[in-house]
Amino acid sequence: MKEWFKKISPYVMLAAAFVMFLAALLLGERVPKQLSLTLFTLGGVLMGFGVTGIALSGRHMTPEEKKELERGETDERNVAIREKAAMSSWYWTLYMLWAAFIVIQIFVGGLWGVAISVVIVLHCTFYMINIHRWNKRM
Repeated sequence: MKEWFKKISPYVMLAAAFVMFLAALLLGERVPKQLSLTLFTLGGVLMGFGVTGIALSGRHMTPEEKKELERGETDERNVAIREKAAMSSWYWTLYMLWAAFIVIQIFVGGLWGVAISVVIVLHCTFYMINIHRWNKRM
């Protein structure tokens, strides 16, 4: 069942994206602007996930190529490279969040400042949880 779900989910996401785009276009002025924007945004996100899932499904690969891909996924060197990339991206996203926090505090303040503060704290918390989780595995 799980394998079947992995194969079909990108197509379901792509279909749901088209339904959301169509609903946003057909409803037009009859719904609030925020709802229309939400439909377009969710449609875009689902379309991105669906197209990426279809492109990376590996249906065009031979069995030998699939075995090599699987071997590369578990190779220690590749795992170490992915871990380094994850750490680097974590630091860069944290710097971007702090920059957004400073800009919002200077120009907007209020509720947006509180919201970005919560996002920064959650970002750091998820990092600490993942460090603890991976330390237990090693």
